[in-house]
Amino acid sequence: MTAIRKLDTMPNRNRLYEEEPWHRRGLRFFPVGNYLVFYKTDEETEIVYVVRIMYGGRDVHKQLSQTEYVSVN
Repeated sequence: MTAIRKLDTMPNRNRLYEEEPWHRRGLRFFPVGNYLVFYKTDEETEIVYVVRIMYGGRDVHKQLSQTEYVSVN
């Protein structure tokens, strides 16, 4: 996916997901066609972790609640 490769430069340019607890965890997202890519960056190691890619028409809050989230940092 070309859009995900673009995270290599300026990964924090995309906005934070507004709902808690994901906002305080630094979860960011961006659309790719009909899908949403959710990711987290580790500033210290400069690694981007893609947490989830999902269809944008789904109940995003519910789907994220069911996603096993590995804390970074």
